[in-house]
Amino acid sequence: MYERAVLEMKFLYYYINDYLKPDEIKKLNSAFNKKAEKFTKKAITLKTSTAVQMPYEELKKIKDVNYSILKINRAAYGFDLYENINDWVVQNTYKSTNQGEYKWHIDGEEYDEKFTTKLTTLINLSEKEYSGGKFFLFNNEPVEIKELNKPGSLVVFPSFILHQVTPVTRGTRISATIFKTGRWWK
Repeated sequence: MYERAVLEMKFLYYYINDYLKPDEIKKLNSAFNKKAEKFTKKAITLKTSTAVQMPYEELKKIKDVNYSILKINRAAYGFDLYENINDWVVQNTYKSTNQGEYKWHIDGEEYDEKFTTKLTTLINLSEKEYSGGKFFLFNNEPVEIKELNKPGSLVVFPSFILHQVTPVTRGTRISATIFKTGRWWK
């Protein structure tokens, strides 16, 4: 007789409050303004934010986030990641003028790729207050990740978990996304 195995993770998500200080947020947003190019990967669901990308090396000049992500992975998930590959950093801007949002989705690659996204890291880069733009993960039901509401906070979660950003109703919400990849799941 076969028994069903259940994947149990130690953490749905992991966060660090005040990961970036206000001056680091300003420097990072400035780097995006100067060095970014359009993010061309198409969303598989409704996304009304604007997205740009820049090489990880530009982020590293301000803060080397990779070390923190790898440390979190070791403590919380244990995924097989490419440790020395730092892909692009994406900046998403959600504006109230168009009710910026990103409907439920997962992060990953097309099946013809030889790798896949395993961890998604978000950092709140907002410099001004905004309303709406709440971030949710789905764990049998939607779970609001309130820690991401504070500018400078960092959240890491497995990329295969459904997640969304609700419409921004006032102001502008800005976030950075860093994807950590590895070989396809075995």
